[in-house]
Amino acid sequence: MLIYYFKAMQKDTEAKRLREVNRFLTLDFDISKEFTEITALAAELCETPVALITLLDKDINWIKVRTGFPAEAMPRETSFCQYTVLQDELLIIPDTTRDERFTNNPLVNEAPHVRFYAGAPLTIKSGVRLGSLCLFHAVPHHISVIQQKVLSTLARQVTYLMELELNQKVLLQQIHAIEEKNNKLSNIAHIQSHEIRQPLTSIMGIVNLIKEDGYIAGKDKLLMLEEAAHQLDSRIHAIVDNTSQL
Repeated sequence: MLIYYFKAMQKDTEAKRLREVNRFLTLDFDISKEFTEITALAAELCETPVALITLLDKDINWIKVRTGFPAEAMPRETSFCQYTVLQDELLIIPDTTRDERFTNNPLVNEAPHVRFYAGAPLTIKSGVRLGSLCLFHAVPHHISVIQQKVLSTLARQVTYLMELELNQKVLLQQIHAIEEKNNKLSNIAHIQSHEIRQPLTSIMGIVNLIKEDGYIAGKDKLLMLEEAAHQLDSRIHAIVDNTSQL
């Protein structure tokens, strides 16, 4: 029973993680040059030719920002980042050929022949790990303690910028929705004001006729007054119904 419990927990955690990944995949990382600057800085300071910002979804490891690497995506099953998102700390593999997890990995055995990997998980405020800021090298390599701290710090900067960009995007969408709603309300008000004016004019005309007759209202005038009031009531209800649907 305990095994089934942990499997269910893992499934729920991954489902939550994938929902968050899909939200951040909507971002246009090319808008902010800071992402490219961070990957370039990570590669330079850690002395590797490749640095990537990746987001790992159900089947694909999306390479959203890259320095020294041409691909835009890789299968999840061959990615190194699938292991990075399982832990809070850095994942460092000095020589991939000595790690049994990558014995048959095409990224190791074929181009680009990755021999060194270091990845810092991209962990947002909720604690969900979306992907990684990672480094590749075609030869066995190591990074110092200071370089490891730099990589972790840059990864936190990436997640900060990602959340900032997403919040700005959501805010702009909300502003647009409010403006669109206000425009619809304005149009409804403009249209309905004309529709309301007609029964109001009829009511005022009938009232004036009653005044002229010494405030004596015959049956015909009362029926006309009732009909105009009914029209006014119907149109007011229509306005309320239309605005409640916005």
